[in-house]
Amino acid sequence: MYRLAAVFVAVCALALTGCAQDFDKGPAGKVTDKVKDGKKFYLVVDPTKAGDEKKFRVSKYDYHDCNRGSKYPKCIDD
Repeated sequence: MYRLAAVFVAVCALALTGCAQDFDKGPAGKVTDKVKDGKKFYLVVDPTKAGDEKKFRVSKYDYHDCNRGSKYPKCIDD
């Protein structure tokens, strides 16, 4: 019985680990746009304020936490 419970806990832990989205952080800068492509979420950041925008994928939580005009990555840390 205890062995079955231990296996169940291990399987649940692995399942939850697979759900976590861990994307590389983009460059620091001002969020100029937000793009949703199906179930993929992107932020567009201008790190130099000179029109050199970078688009990168983020989690849906970071997408919702960062608004246009906010400073990235500060918007995800607040």
